This record gives sequence, structure tokens and C-alpha cells, in this order.
Amino acid sequence: MKKVTLLICAAIFTSGIAFSQQKSSKSKKTKTTAKKVEAPAPVKDAFAQNAEFAAATDAQWAKTSGGNWIASFNRDNVKTAVEYNAEGTWVATRSAFETGNLPETVLGTLKNKYPSAVVKEGWKIERADVAAYFKVNIDDNGTAKTVLLNDAGTIVD
Repeated sequence: MKKVTLLICAAIFTSGIAFSQQKSSKSKKTKTTAKKVEAPAPVKDAFAQNAEFAAATDAQWAKTSGGNWIASFNRDNVKTAVEYNAEGTWVATRSAFETGNLPETVLGTLKNKYPSAVVKEGWKIERADVAAYFKVNIDDNGTAKTVLLNDAGTIVD
């Protein structure tokens, strides 16, 4: 009985060693570099014709799963993303603001309505179908809230 138990333990031990070794691979490893994505001509033309974005030289293009094109760049130290459809029609602009860079009208309203709140992050969202608005995430006494405000600093729903 002792011999059988010893044999089983030895078999388990040696099989564990055999399966734990990695197979050495001598295949060539290739470097992968990200391809630069270029938007179609109508989209790039629409972007270049917009006076607000004409000065952007660092625009990075990406295609969404819905087929739209997004140009991401910095404008006046604000991360901005502009979205166009495939025909070059403007869809939306999203600008991510640092906490201190939000307009005074927005910050003033937040201080009046939520005096103890801490502003976490904020965006200005402009779309073709609605008026421009700010979306601001705040921490009000441990409660996370999202506040929507228009350009004048009025809270909207």
C-alpha cells in the first residue's frame, strides 16, 4: 500500500513539473505601431473651414462604431473633440475643462447652489439639435452629482 501511494505521489509530482514548463518559442516578435487614421476629404474640409478649429494643428482622427469621425485636439488648454458624420456635417463638440477653467457664470451658480461642493470635472457640450450646455460632476458632502447648466450659468434639467 505504501508503494502504491508513493508511486501515485511521484507520478503527480513529475506530471506537475512537466506541465509547468513553458514552451520556448523562437518566433520573431514584430513591433506594432499605431496607424495614423485619416478622415475622408469632406470631413477634413469641414473641419478646416470652421474658424474655431482652423488653428488646431495637433488633431488626431478616430472613427466611431457608428461611422462618424472625431477630431481630438487641444484648444486654449482645453481638450476638445469635434464629431462629424461621413459627409462632413458637424454633429457635436465636447470640450473637457479642468476644474478651475470653467466659466465664472458656471462656477458662480455652483457655489451659490452647492456651497460645500467640490467640482470634479466639467464639459461643454455643443450639439446641432440642442443649445450648448455644461455638464459638471461635483461632490456635495460625499454625494456625487451631475449638474447641467446653460451658457448663462442657469441650472437646466
